[in-house]
Amino acid sequence: MMRNTKKKIVLVGGSKSTHLKNYYFLIKDYFDEVLIITDTEIDYCNHTVVDFSIKNIFSIKKRIKAIYEIIKKNQPNMIHVHQANSFAYLTIRANKDKLPLVLTTWGSDVLILPKKGFIYKHMVRYNLSRADYITADAKFMIKAIKKMVGDGEVLLANFGIDFENIEIPEKENIIYSNRLHNDLYNIDEVINTFSIFQQTNKNWKLIIAANGSNTEKLKELAESVLQKGTFQFVGFVNHEVNKNYYLKSKIWLSIPSSDGTAISLLEAMGYGCIPVVSNLPANLEWIVNNENGIIVNDGLLNALERVSDISLLDLQSINKQLIINNATKVVNRNKFESIYNKILNYD
Repeated sequence: MMRNTKKKIVLVGGSKSTHLKNYYFLIKDYFDEVLIITDTEIDYCNHTVVDFSIKNIFSIKKRIKAIYEIIKKNQPNMIHVHQANSFAYLTIRANKDKLPLVLTTWGSDVLILPKKGFIYKHMVRYNLSRADYITADAKFMIKAIKKMVGDGEVLLANFGIDFENIEIPEKENIIYSNRLHNDLYNIDEVINTFSIFQQTNKNWKLIIAANGSNTEKLKELAESVLQKGTFQFVGFVNHEVNKNYYLKSKIWLSIPSSDGTAISLLEAMGYGCIPVVSNLPANLEWIVNNENGIIVNDGLLNALERVSDISLLDLQSINKQLIINNATKVVNRNKFESIYNKILNYD
């Protein structure tokens, strides 16, 4: 392909998560034109809306044709699909192997979806086997992918964080939680455990950011079990406010039942929090227990009590270097662009 050819990409993925938006802003400057095919309206990029549901098998062909027509009209150099679920399945069927296709897995698509039944497992395996390039944000996800489709190359890359290498101020006795308020993230356990923790740690405060389907229930729970003035719900916050909470907070707390590499973990590490996290494979790729964070092995309360055993200065030094070397947007943008360069014969 000639170097003066316009660089055009079609991104495909769900609009309800911030991941697709974050990825668009990560790579948009590489391309002359970006079109997003997604499932609901968005306000940050040229896009087309398609229903990616496969529950009604009689409408699948119609949706595949719609995606095919969009791709044909836009004439991109490549397609990049986010998640190995129905978004990938319908797009791969529409593409008919004509254009190079990159597939970025997010975690649940390769870890949870295949366990929901034979049809889902077959779909995920089909998607992975038909992609020209695959990326994943954790080594254990790569292992799961290779278990399904063999030992092909999978690029280890995350979406990176906007990290400012600034001096970390003296930390306050704040526990910061900014994961979504749904069952997966166990925010109710965070609140209940903090109610016990604060009985012997009276000068601590819990700040809960984000929201979700359980927000109102969680607020009621906090009102009933926590001391007045020791907690605050702040909702979704912008980048600057989020960064300031990281900088102030001594502990960042995240105990989901399942997770890939969380961008919020990387941010918390970069800005000097002590991460207290679930014992999950993705977390173990970043955190050495009792060295640069705490892994919850014997209950959340015990994990919180162990925080005082960690050297905060040592932890901050270790984690800042990890982020600079592996987790900035610059580092990961280069990884994704290396794929695009191969597709465009720029290597």
